Amino acid sequence: MEESSITLLWVLLGTALSNPLFGAEENRVVKEEQDMRKTSALEQGRAHLAQGIKMRSDSIMQGQETADGSEGKDAGQVARDVEVAVPTGYVTQLPAMTVTGAPAYPESSGYTTNRANSLTRTDLPLSDIPASIQVVPHEVLRDRAVTQPGQLLENVSGVQTEASYGGNHGMFFNIRGFTTHSSSRDGFQYNGNLVTRDVQNIERIEVMKGPSGTLYGGVGSLGGQVNTVSKRPLYYNYGAINLLWGNYQQWRPTFDINRVLGKGFSVRLNGAYENNGTFRDGGGFESYSLAPAISWQGEKTSVTLLAEYNRFDQDLFDFGLPNLPNFRHLSRTRYFGLRKGDYPDLPGDSGLNETYVGTAILHHQLSQTWGLRIATQYHRATQDSTQSFPDNYLYTGDNKLHFTHYMNGHEWSRGHAVQAELRGQVYTWNFEHNLLFGTEYRKIVNGFNNTDQTSFVLDLFDPGMRSAHHEPIIPGEGYNEGRGDDIGIYAQDLLTLTSAVKLLAGLRLDRFHNEAKSSDYTNSANQMALSWQVGAVWELNPTAALFTRVGRSHSPNITRSIDASVFNAEVGTQKEIGAKFNFFDRRLNATLAAYKLTRRHILTSDPNDPLRNILAGRQSSHGFELDVSGELTRRWKVIASYAYTHAEVKADGFFPVGDKLPDVPRHSGNLWTTYEPGGVLQGLGVGGGIYAASSRQATLPNSHKLGAYVRMDTTAYYDTGNWHAQFNVNNLFDTKYYYGGASGVYNYTLIPNPPRTFLLTLSYRL
Repeated sequence: MEESSITLLWVLLGTALSNPLFGAEENRVVKEEQDMRKTSALEQGRAHLAQGIKMRSDSIMQGQETADGSEGKDAGQVARDVEVAVPTGYVTQLPAMTVTGAPAYPESSGYTTNRANSLTRTDLPLSDIPASIQVVPHEVLRDRAVTQPGQLLENVSGVQTEASYGGNHGMFFNIRGFTTHSSSRDGFQYNGNLVTRDVQNIERIEVMKGPSGTLYGGVGSLGGQVNTVSKRPLYYNYGAINLLWGNYQQWRPTFDINRVLGKGFSVRLNGAYENNGTFRDGGGFESYSLAPAISWQGEKTSVTLLAEYNRFDQDLFDFGLPNLPNFRHLSRTRYFGLRKGDYPDLPGDSGLNETYVGTAILHHQLSQTWGLRIATQYHRATQDSTQSFPDNYLYTGDNKLHFTHYMNGHEWSRGHAVQAELRGQVYTWNFEHNLLFGTEYRKIVNGFNNTDQTSFVLDLFDPGMRSAHHEPIIPGEGYNEGRGDDIGIYAQDLLTLTSAVKLLAGLRLDRFHNEAKSSDYTNSANQMALSWQVGAVWELNPTAALFTRVGRSHSPNITRSIDASVFNAEVGTQKEIGAKFNFFDRRLNATLAAYKLTRRHILTSDPNDPLRNILAGRQSSHGFELDVSGELTRRWKVIASYAYTHAEVKADGFFPVGDKLPDVPRHSGNLWTTYEPGGVLQGLGVGGGIYAASSRQATLPNSHKLGAYVRMDTTAYYDTGNWHAQFNVNNLFDTKYYYGGASGVYNYTLIPNPPRTFLLTLSYRL
């Protein structure tokens, strides 16, 4: 690991650990806030009793996942047992009971998160796990008025948004310098090239930095794992209707309805519609999302069924701008491609994505210390598109650029997976073992048809000028498909040596079967891979702990190349050290980490042919990161991060050694905060955020840079009764910047950020 990164980390640790934790005045404020929370919980319990509401307090079993995605052991963080006072005077003696006070509304759970159960597959607090893990709760998304998948992780260190595939709302990110377009949903991997996700049905986002193959096997990226947690049925009635308006003809109604049916059954339905003209000339899209869910909670068993349908229909197929050295001089609103009618015999660019996902999760409590989890998920996604793609490698430096036009393309991704896990605790020689044993089968299929294609020439600076005629149409025949089967078994032990020292060890053995098919022939290959990790946590005091982790993971390369080649799995190795802090009775959490991450056997696109895959050699990334989230006071919330990232090519037969990886700023950071003054201004809240990044390379091989930027967002909101009104201004000072990355069709294109955007949201709680 780089000496400078380690030195700075220990200087920061020494500074933090040598100072007293705030002071007596803050302790007094914390005690007052705790007293106020207790009083509020008591009043809520009385109100529920007065309404005759009988709430279940005995249905959440230890180790079982509850309706909102938390675990039984963490139930105290989302509900408090309160003692109900009995009025004086004539009294009818009632049986003893406990009223569980839950948040009045599920979106108001705060910025503080102490667990990531869906991602870590354990109900242990994050402070016990030797890894850098960040969680973005739903309230952050609500306060920021997030509507697009690319905005989800802007508050996490070391994560950059990357250009999606033609603007199709896929999940594309860069984590610790490395691209990922395969995230996970509720603990199951899916391919983000085609799978669209609407933010309405996301309860929270969990991010584990670095390789995580001991739990996930063939994950989509060795830079990190992104897991979105879907909204689950709740154990109380709830409803909300929201309507968002924005400039650029944006309007977006959404709803979230939950009902308790009795006998342990609850149902929840989330839906969204959006019509958005976007700031791109002639652009726009229409999207639909519907996500039903049902759960049943028995004495020892729970079953949750989740489904989601997303449809994304865009007028164009927007790759943004060609990634050329003179990109700053190109219009950021112009569409570079063909519209309907540009050539009478050619279809205009367009895109239609549809995604279906179904998930079933069963928990069964075998005993007080052991539980069984069985889950399965199926997904299917299709994309039908006509697209104009810039042929940057033919650019000669003048005003003209050659484009290839792919017509009536059809792409598909489908997969299913089954997981079975046994987890519990045992004691040997007074040592506690938190054990996890599991097995998983996963199959993923990605494919596309060979489309008819032609080519034409555009003038980069004159939207009305194009070649008088296009080239002859080359008919496309047949298809190409990549298939991957993964059978894995894994085990993990978190050993408590003392009350202050915990050790983590994990192993996973995978058998990857990859198959590349085309219309003409089929190639296949098998590979066995062993992923492992070891780590330790050392609690220095109740507010600070050190951790370290070393591990290796494998990720199968499921090819979609035109030559039906089969490649070995990618390999990633990481070393990491860091510290975790908590302040104000664990209401504010911080993680500081330094790491070195190396990848080899990297599947990428041939610089001279974007449809052909090649294996690059070895790349590495090192740096350090700081993440802070939670509450400074009961009314003041904050989420912030900073990252130093140095990512480069270490050995390669195609790219120059020492070239920096694209779209990876050396320095990046953000701060988002909200404050509610209370008193005579009760119900009012204000907030804002700053997002910044240094310059970074635009392409690999390096040829030109993307500039540094600082963006500012603001918000103000007001609650009264069942109404919530909120006004957001994103990119307040209309800062211009661009992002690309390997996901953005292999660095051929750049996406300009939206100009100043105004958003007004009205919500009514049923």
